Amino acid sequence: ESSSSIAGQVWKLSQDPQGCRLVQQALEKASSEEERCALATELRDHVVEALRCPHANHVLQKCINTMQPKSLQFIVDEISKRQGLVGQAARHRYGCRIIQHLLKVCPASQVSKIAESVLEEADTLACHSFGNYAVQHVVRFGSPEHRYRLTRVIERNITSIAKSVVGGPVIKAIIMHAAPEDRVWVARAAAQNAQAMLALAKSRLGYPCA
Repeated sequence: ESSSSIAGQVWKLSQDPQGCRLVQQALEKASSEEERCALATELRDHVVEALRCPHANHVLQKCINTMQPKSLQFIVDEISKRQGLVGQAARHRYGCRIIQHLLKVCPASQVSKIAESVLEEADTLACHSFGNYAVQHVVRFGSPEHRYRLTRVIERNITSIAKSVVGGPVIKAIIMHAAPEDRVWVARAAAQNAQAMLALAKSRLGYPCA
């Protein structure tokens, strides 16, 4: 689908099962960054609604994966503008995908506010069925400072996180991707905590860490 044929209808189409596919195709086939930006700009002021929509969230993902990071600033801004919104998105079955893609694609400095918001709720997000992925992405793609601070949060909450059904992969992500000196802190905290080690050993997802 050409961008000219859907101009002015991007947001409306994005909310529709068939329409969202047309928008994604237009973003893929666009001949320039300017053409993609012209389509994406129609999503301005609709980002929060889009990330919760079963159809429009795919359009946001396509924007993130086809456009240059600097062109995605409006998405970052709309998600970061309200206190608690990042945490809500990270816990949402569709919104969590947007947080993950932004953390992966954009420079750490650009998504610093998003990473900070994840850090503020890291102890509970790490135990959430969707939120744990945002925590893992900060570990993998965040700045050294964010990785360090996140490691300390995991270390302090090792028992509750290890007992969580989804906590094992978060601990594993720390051990695999954090700075060597930070990995030691988490590994030591787990090893010295009998409850944590037992929980990880019993957990299907946590077993590789135990």
